[in-house]
Amino acid sequence: MSDTTPISKLAAILAADVVGFSLKMGENEYLTLKNLKACRAIVDSAIKNNQGRIFTTAGDSVIAEFASPVNAIVAAVEFQKNIMARNASCPEEDQMQFRVGLNLGDVIVEGDNLYGDGVNVAARIESSAEAGGIHMSAKFYEEVRRKLDLSFESLGDQQLKNISEPISTYRVNLGVEGTKLAKSQPSTTSASAKKEPGLLAKLFGTPLKKGISASVAVVILSLGGYWGIQQGSKPGVNPLSIAVLPFTNLTGDPAQAYVADGMTAKVTTDLSRIKEAFVMDAGIAMKYKDKAGGIQLIASELGVRFVLQGDVQKNADKVKINAKLTDASSNKQLWSESFEGNMSDLFSLQDKVTQRIQASLGPQMVIVAASESEKRKTNPQASELALRARASVFKGNDAANLEQRIELWKQVLKLEPNNLDAMSFLASSLALLAPRSPEQELRKSRFNESRALALKVIEIDPKNSKAYYALTFYERENDNLLGARQNQEIFLELSPNTRDVMLYTNVLTQYGETTKAIEILTRNYKIHSSFPSDSTLFTLGRTHLVLGQTDVAIDYLSKAIKINSKTAATWASLAVAHTIKGETDQAAAAVAEVKKLNPKATSASLNYSFIPLSASVPAYKAWYEKTYMPAYRKAGFTE
Repeated sequence: MSDTTPISKLAAILAADVVGFSLKMGENEYLTLKNLKACRAIVDSAIKNNQGRIFTTAGDSVIAEFASPVNAIVAAVEFQKNIMARNASCPEEDQMQFRVGLNLGDVIVEGDNLYGDGVNVAARIESSAEAGGIHMSAKFYEEVRRKLDLSFESLGDQQLKNISEPISTYRVNLGVEGTKLAKSQPSTTSASAKKEPGLLAKLFGTPLKKGISASVAVVILSLGGYWGIQQGSKPGVNPLSIAVLPFTNLTGDPAQAYVADGMTAKVTTDLSRIKEAFVMDAGIAMKYKDKAGGIQLIASELGVRFVLQGDVQKNADKVKINAKLTDASSNKQLWSESFEGNMSDLFSLQDKVTQRIQASLGPQMVIVAASESEKRKTNPQASELALRARASVFKGNDAANLEQRIELWKQVLKLEPNNLDAMSFLASSLALLAPRSPEQELRKSRFNESRALALKVIEIDPKNSKAYYALTFYERENDNLLGARQNQEIFLELSPNTRDVMLYTNVLTQYGETTKAIEILTRNYKIHSSFPSDSTLFTLGRTHLVLGQTDVAIDYLSKAIKINSKTAATWASLAVAHTIKGETDQAAAAVAEVKKLNPKATSASLNYSFIPLSASVPAYKAWYEKTYMPAYRKAGFTE
């Protein structure tokens, strides 16, 4: 692709200009330009220090892009406060005030320039801001509202110049701690008005989690580290992005591969619990197992800056982990280290690997919640079983593999009855398997067992995301759409890097929030465009089918099948879509694939997440009963 070929991407856009600049120029050009230069030094420095890139300047205006909305708002707050401080020490004639607009949206890349609605909306929001103010779109607000110690105020819908539809906007209340919402939004105040935790609390939990000493916290937070002096990440690549490549099995025994695969899954999970980081999905990274290629090429394909590689050697109850971390932007190896111990120390060894990464990247990447097990000894046999269970995730979620995974987690719990990880993973595995149960009593039993485990985990560790994921299935099974939504929102807040957005977007669609569902799915698809998730593509297809966009639905469903052709529900939805279009041959072929994959498939299993609940909006119920199910039956399926 040439450098001039337009492409599109999602970006955080910052637009800023000087209030009353033309009037100042008319009064004293020399003085105005001198002060502008001084203020621009403050603005440009804040943007650069927060990994932004200025791509447009015209007179007094600045437009910059950021890979992260958090970086964009931190830059804006930083330079606004610094300019306020400058104004306080300057004569009135030297003072300048900036206004800022922030937006998260699609942009078109052409050379070094960006165009499109993502940029236009930011500029229009900026023009509506008050002197010294920072305004943002609702999309942008949703990404930052719970991640920083800032106060926000809803301004409601604004009709902006040359923007066809009203844009919901928010204002930052500079100098006010805590996150607050205006009285116009009582429905979200209770969740958002709580004061955000301080830095230590954000990094380590509140209070400090067991297994992380205060001295360790102080040491890590004091690190300037590599991160503080490196600002050269490629534009568009999240500077806090990392891929954990599959650890290599050096035991000499292919049967021991589960040790390396389990290590890969554990380290990836630990890093994924850090809100500020973007951690490449383990399933995507697993595609690079035994694949030749340089680190810089792999990082470019995955869209990450840092790459962790490693290998595992195991001999009886002894284990040795070798790991190295590389900054792909410079191809510089940051560190290489070996960790040795007994299998009973496996959790501690895993944590040492992740902690070593944090120390290399600086305080932004400090491990948050993954080190509870640092000092916990574990049964060697339980460690091996847990690794086998984690490694099985890479084999998919078909019924046979889920049953095997459930048995492994149950064996772990027999050896370690209080292992919370085992409980939460068992709960989610049972929840995934329950809808496919051949008998109603077995289905009910699995759901109940999943719920009991999830609630036990949450009572001890309310930040365990997998437990909320499991509860979503239970609430949906029991016709509680609101409960399913609430649990999914907690799950997504605790696991912001997850690709598991299918359940949440299904719930949104049943609430009639189809547009929001499409936005979330499309964004997820774009972020992982190099290696998209088949479940995301499947759900995009189903959601477009609800909107009556059958051709678009067929396109997404076909793409999902190219990635994973063994999911009967995807073939069933494709058969329905072709039936709606009157394409009987294509529909028949899809039905044949379903029957080949699962001869006993029923509507309850093929359409589980999409069956309307009592709280589903009437329009969705009508679509399902009058459009989808008639086509489902016509295609040749039985209920």
